Amino acid sequence: MTAVVRPGVSVSKLCGDGDRLLRAGDLWRATSLYMSAFRTHAASTVSHMRKLESGLDGVISTLESWLDSHGENPPAEALNKGLAAVFLSTLCPNNLSATIFKMESLLQSGGHGCEEIFARCTALLEGMRDPYPKDASRMVLMLTGALACLFSEPHSAGLKLYLKAYKSNTSETVTMVKSRQAQHVPKIVKAFVDQVLHIHPSLTFDSECAIATKDKEKLDVETSTILELLLAISPGNREVQELQAAYLCLSGRFVESAEVYSALLHHDGQNLSERSFQVTPERRAGLLTSRAAACLSAGGRTAEACRDLGEAFETHPANARIYFQKLFTDNGTGLAARNHLRQQAEGGLSGYRERVLLRPDLRSTEGVELLDPVITRLRTLCHLEADGGGRELRVRLADCLLLRGEHKEALSICSQLAAAKGQQSYQNTVQVLRGYARLLSDDHKGALEDFQAVIEHDAPHPSSCVRALCGRGLLRMMGGSNYLTALDYVTASGLHPQETALTVRCLVPWNYRGLLFTVLLEQGRVMLEGAAEHKARSRTSEDSQQPQQGDKPQSKKDNHRSGTPAGVQSLAALLVELQPGADGSQILAADALYQLGRVEEAYRLLLSIGPTNPRAPILARLALLQLHRGFLYDTNQLLKKLIQCGDTSCLRPLLAVAQQKDRALLQAHCHSVAKRILEGTKEESAMREAVAYLSIAIMASGGEAAESLLERARCYALLGQRKTAIFDFSAILKEHPKHPQALCGRGFTYLMLNQQKECTHDILAALQINPDMGIKDILSLNDKARKLVCDWLHQFCRSNLSDLLLTNTVPCHEEQLSEAFIIVGALMRTDCREPRWHLLYVDILLAKGEVKAAAAHLCQVFGQEPRDAVAQARVGVVEAWQQNYHSAACRLSKLTEKHASSLPPLLALIPFSQRKRMAQVSLSEGSSSGASSVSSGGRWDRALSLLSVAVQAAGDHRLQYLRQRAACLAQLGLHERAVSDLDRVIKKHSGSQARCSDDPRVRVEDLCRRGRSMVLCSREAAALEDFCQALELHRKQALQCVEAGLGRLRLAECFLRRALQLYGEQQLSKAWTLIESGLLVDGENGELRRLRARVKREEASPCNIN
Repeated sequence: MTAVVRPGVSVSKLCGDGDRLLRAGDLWRATSLYMSAFRTHAASTVSHMRKLESGLDGVISTLESWLDSHGENPPAEALNKGLAAVFLSTLCPNNLSATIFKMESLLQSGGHGCEEIFARCTALLEGMRDPYPKDASRMVLMLTGALACLFSEPHSAGLKLYLKAYKSNTSETVTMVKSRQAQHVPKIVKAFVDQVLHIHPSLTFDSECAIATKDKEKLDVETSTILELLLAISPGNREVQELQAAYLCLSGRFVESAEVYSALLHHDGQNLSERSFQVTPERRAGLLTSRAAACLSAGGRTAEACRDLGEAFETHPANARIYFQKLFTDNGTGLAARNHLRQQAEGGLSGYRERVLLRPDLRSTEGVELLDPVITRLRTLCHLEADGGGRELRVRLADCLLLRGEHKEALSICSQLAAAKGQQSYQNTVQVLRGYARLLSDDHKGALEDFQAVIEHDAPHPSSCVRALCGRGLLRMMGGSNYLTALDYVTASGLHPQETALTVRCLVPWNYRGLLFTVLLEQGRVMLEGAAEHKARSRTSEDSQQPQQGDKPQSKKDNHRSGTPAGVQSLAALLVELQPGADGSQILAADALYQLGRVEEAYRLLLSIGPTNPRAPILARLALLQLHRGFLYDTNQLLKKLIQCGDTSCLRPLLAVAQQKDRALLQAHCHSVAKRILEGTKEESAMREAVAYLSIAIMASGGEAAESLLERARCYALLGQRKTAIFDFSAILKEHPKHPQALCGRGFTYLMLNQQKECTHDILAALQINPDMGIKDILSLNDKARKLVCDWLHQFCRSNLSDLLLTNTVPCHEEQLSEAFIIVGALMRTDCREPRWHLLYVDILLAKGEVKAAAAHLCQVFGQEPRDAVAQARVGVVEAWQQNYHSAACRLSKLTEKHASSLPPLLALIPFSQRKRMAQVSLSEGSSSGASSVSSGGRWDRALSLLSVAVQAAGDHRLQYLRQRAACLAQLGLHERAVSDLDRVIKKHSGSQARCSDDPRVRVEDLCRRGRSMVLCSREAAALEDFCQALELHRKQALQCVEAGLGRLRLAECFLRRALQLYGEQQLSKAWTLIESGLLVDGENGELRRLRARVKREEASPCNIN
């Protein structure tokens, strides 16, 4: 309640308002107004108050409650307790509440007059009859007197008063001390703590004396009461809590003591306002050590005790060691603590090793945090030793630090241990640890020196030797020597497999483990394949040198040598340990067991690998092992599953290590299965399955199974994979160049690809090697393919024969015709009813000069007088050889009608002299069959045939024959062909034979004849050029030819038409030339004259644009 006093308000006014409120029963506001009036004028206010008939007691009670409240129901904001105490003392002298407040105020102001206050309190208390009153006033006087006594000397008296009050009324004492003496609580606590520590100095951290049994006996009930009081009035005081924890520990209440220490450690730094107790590292180390002692004494909490000791020594080693010596000296607890620390370290290290071996991922670093408590305990043990730890402890510490990744600290410890003089124990271990520390510090040279020293030691420690081998192998891998790396790990795994696995998982850097695993797997495969190859070569050498001796048993030393199957098997076991779920390492192990002859073990290992759907590499190995064991049904089923997987390439690494007899078994088995499939059906699925079996057979043979390759190539060809088929046929021919079936097969595949040249070449090669087999393969083709092959062979032979006759004169040598005889023989054996093959055979005989044989074969096949023109032409060639030129010419002339292209090759079969004579006879005037006689009789078509024979047979001396044939063609109206012949004649005018036609009249006649034929075949422009050229060469002869041919008028009209066309195109110079030539032919042509005049005028005109 607040009484607002306005400035200038009189005392009477305030008192009057207070009286009115007092009558209304509002003691709180009334008392406030009275205090305001008292502050304004004390005497007037007191005088007014004494005149009150009633209500004064209520005001006094209100003032007493304000003084006793200590924060509860305080007076008005404008007033204070000091004014209220003075007002109360004035109204009621010797008032107890006012007196107590004044004494408390003096004590709070600095403790002045403590003796008087103590004496006053004592007198007031003696005046009270009940020695243990229940009212608050007596308790306040006791506590005030105790505080006054505490401020004076000696402290023990005041402390006893506090204890007396606490024992008389515990809750009231605690409440009043916390409320009325709150600012003095730290002083009270300090006094009690000093007294307790004075009596029991072993309870403090700062005491250097050890706790003994006699100290425990001194702890009495009073100390327990003091601690209860202190904890009640200052529950958050850490010093009191620490004292309580020490007291509980000395009292044998270890569990409670440990709990108190835990609370202290848990709330470190939370009560920073308590400047009297700062938690420094030294004090924290002491708390941890004390809690460790309590936990160890409590029993069953060894792990917690060891953990606390480790943390204490990490926090402040020196202080922790002092406290350890103080707390762990009785009844051998120090030795027990050391033993527990050692056991905990060993247990933690064992747990770490077990965790490492259970890592699912090789590159994982999971579990390294387990080493932290181990390192802490080992460091604690080292700190507890006088010399910083023995050699064995420091070696263990360096090992754990290296495993944790703290290689720099581990290197420092190992370097110190290695440099210690006269200390040779654990030398191998120190060197190998320093080697790994150097490796992780990128000092590869120093690391290699350490590893090498351990390996080359006369009696190396086994585990250290294994670690050194692994370290050297890792350095070799970093240097690119993968094979040497594998050798080191083979040796290490043979010595101690589990230690090798731990070394790889723990000491090899995580980012190298995956690469190391891959390198070891690859090199293990290389070693295994190398061992198999070496074994095969050795057996081959022994069989060739000493066939009578059996295989020598492999020595035990060789069996365990690096690189042997036994060594690879130990390496594979290591890889399986490192990556249990990887197929590669287990497959390598199975292959090694197989090479060692432990087939059953290999089989069981492979069975244990796969899930419900095994992978192809596993199926392949199971199939080979079952074949080796003689279980053919299982082999078939496994091979079928393998083929269904579609990955037969996995057989290559398996076959590289398989025994030769097993490979031979697999080849024979797969080839026979494929043959059975192909004999049963020709469906695509069956052929594909057969291809898969044949592929396995080919791989098993090392690619040298010609029969399997041949069958697979044929299957590929039937499946439409023709280029793949060609590859297989070529593979056979690479090893067996004279394999006729492969040659035929490749040739037939080229046939499917429509590659005529390659097809013909291969089939010819096959026929040269084995004609019977080649012909058999040709006959196996269907009709269409067989016909096409025979046509291509016929074309090839005919083309080669033509080329041969162009460069050689008949008769040719037999070796030049050897291929032709082979081909024609095969063709006739393939289809003897085909006349073309017999005609080709006759031609080859004629080319060889065997005329009688050719005549006999013609007669035998085609009869004495063949009906076919081509057969008659061969009879004509025979007659030409026999110098019956007239008949020969007649027979050959029949060929020009429908088979003109066949005439030149046939004429080439006749010797040149006889061919020339036959040409002359064909044109002989006296011969009844001559072209001249025939033409004079009007039989121009017959004459044309004879002239064609003459032209073809004459060779370079055929200009006259061409002129005569051109004339004959003109007579038959075949002007285009006539122009073609005359073109060939006119070209010779300027060629090498120009001397044969020096007479211009001959050339003019040729030009006029060609011009006439060109006009008649509507080629006037070119014809007029010929006539112009003829007129320039010899006008008279040209005009005679014109009159004999087209006539002057017709030719003049031609010149006019062309000139008009050129005039229309404004090519005046060319038009002028034609006009002049036309006027030479017909000078009376008026149209030409008028056109010439126009052209002349336009050329003379200045505006002429040409």
